[in-house]
Amino acid sequence: MNVIGERLTVLRSTDLSKEGRTGVVLLDTARTLVLNTDGKSLRVEKAGTVFEVCSSKRVVLGSDISGRLEDRWSGRSN
Repeated sequence: MNVIGERLTVLRSTDLSKEGRTGVVLLDTARTLVLNTDGKSLRVEKAGTVFEVCSSKRVVLGSDISGRLEDRWSGRSN
């Protein structure tokens, strides 16, 4: 699943300060997503985080999108 450009809300996180934050995904790395929130970058760990895709209301577990995007597309693991 490609989430770059999607608007996400952090529903649950191991970092409580990030819960409830919403932003557009700018960067998808192996372990984090970088969101643009009110003009600022917010790095969110994928592990232990639950996101909601705002456009579809789909709930996504960070563990389901862990690893590099290009590896997820090709079916390879990290």
